[in-house]
Amino acid sequence: MLAERHSGRKSEFTVAVGVVVLVLLLGIAFAAGYFTRDYVSRKRRAEARRWREYTEPDWLSANSPANTNEIASAGRAAPVATGELGQMLDRWESRARARRVG
Repeated sequence: MLAERHSGRKSEFTVAVGVVVLVLLLGIAFAAGYFTRDYVSRKRRAEARRWREYTEPDWLSANSPANTNEIASAGRAAPVATGELGQMLDRWESRARARRVG
């Protein structure tokens, strides 16, 4: 009776567990690949910045507000808009400021 039950066929449960394990291993492999790629890219970019003697521009600051119509510091002049798109954005910002004020 025991020989008839396990005559070369794997139980469905064992096959299902095997598939789940393979999917998990595949997921871990993809995650490790993405982590490695990100790590190597960050290392390469940092080396390129050191090689080119990169300095962060004054206008790029982590503390400045990202999406506002406010000027970051009143003492500093706003950059001049050079092109049609810049002029249009300046007009929109000044209209938005006027709506908020009055």
